[in-house]
Amino acid sequence: MKVFYLTRLFSGLESSFLAKKWSPTGVPTIYRVIEKVDKKYDTCFVFTVKDFGHGYFSSWYDPNDRILSINGLNHDVIIVSGINFFPKWLGKKIRTILREVRQIILVLYKIYKFKPDLLYCDHANVIIAAILSRVQKHTLVVFRVMGVNQFMRTSVSGLKIHHRIYSWAYRSPFSLVICTQDGSGVEKWTNQALSINTRREILLNGIDSLTKSDDIDPKFDNLPTNKVIIMFIGKLEEYKGCYEFVQSILSLVGNQNTAIHALIIGSGTEEEKIVNLIKDSGAIKFFTFVKSLPHSQIFHAHSLCDIYVSMNHLGNLSNANIEAIQSNDCMIIPESQIDRGIDEVTTLLLGNSVIRVPIKSPDKLSNALLILINSKSKREAMSRSIKKVKKNFIYSWEDRINTELSILEKLVRDVS
Repeated sequence: MKVFYLTRLFSGLESSFLAKKWSPTGVPTIYRVIEKVDKKYDTCFVFTVKDFGHGYFSSWYDPNDRILSINGLNHDVIIVSGINFFPKWLGKKIRTILREVRQIILVLYKIYKFKPDLLYCDHANVIIAAILSRVQKHTLVVFRVMGVNQFMRTSVSGLKIHHRIYSWAYRSPFSLVICTQDGSGVEKWTNQALSINTRREILLNGIDSLTKSDDIDPKFDNLPTNKVIIMFIGKLEEYKGCYEFVQSILSLVGNQNTAIHALIIGSGTEEEKIVNLIKDSGAIKFFTFVKSLPHSQIFHAHSLCDIYVSMNHLGNLSNANIEAIQSNDCMIIPESQIDRGIDEVTTLLLGNSVIRVPIKSPDKLSNALLILINSKSKREAMSRSIKKVKKNFIYSWEDRINTELSILEKLVRDVS
């Protein structure tokens, strides 16, 4: 089977390509599929540089396209440059438009030359997938959706030109749309955005057994052992609920609930503002920050925490939250948002094993935290409950990726 694998250059892959050694961080659904596809199929890997985006950090500034041999991958990878291909005097907006036009033309030409059985394409390159699915029938086109964001929702009915373009793209006659079940409301979005005849598959991400690491971040050694540890993991962006988390902790401390300590793992564009907010409140001693953490240390972090909090506005079946579930954490997460279909599935899967509070409600989060802070037995009961309920839906990454590839293989067999 010949596969043309097309995705944006995720920041979690950049370090591997810069070092020319395969050692990805983050985006496990992406890199695990890459590893399997690389081993099993005749594959052309193309990564398009998108340069910027909300909560997206890039360290790839090369103005030229590159073909790289990566130690650990059987196939070369092609990097298609972004706005740095064009002179800065054109301005960011013009360079962005030219970037998209150039990438579309170049990638479509590469697809034509490679003649794949299947194009596997992410949202950042959906215009290419849309064009290919509409102009030819020789290559099966699989649109890979990693979850639904606000831009994708707005594009379904938005009136701006770029919204109309993406709405047109979503309605293309794709052979298949595969969606990650991350709680973001993919069911509702696919019903609104896709053609009624488009087949879609929605798959929850996997999780491996978490193992302890001998190499532990020294900041963990300084966590107080006589306080309730409350943990937040995620990008420090507004939509991740980081402000609600910090404000709830500050409220508790301000009300003399000082037998607590917050552990925040992650970084982002709001990091400086959050740190300053805490310092201005005189509560910095109640917080520990770890900017990034190797996956091998995740289990250790969970083993130290008493309460895990996720206030993600966009969905709460993320990889970080699945790791918390696998760790049997006592968890607080947002209530489902029925109007947008967000976390309806999360509610069905987790039932009463977690406490739920509305998004953007630090006061209600503080109240929920206070109940758990004052009751070790309640925390232990919730941990036992999540340990039981997770058996109904948690499965390994190996099974998860094999399921996706089996779907792709059957798709190709059915038309051959």
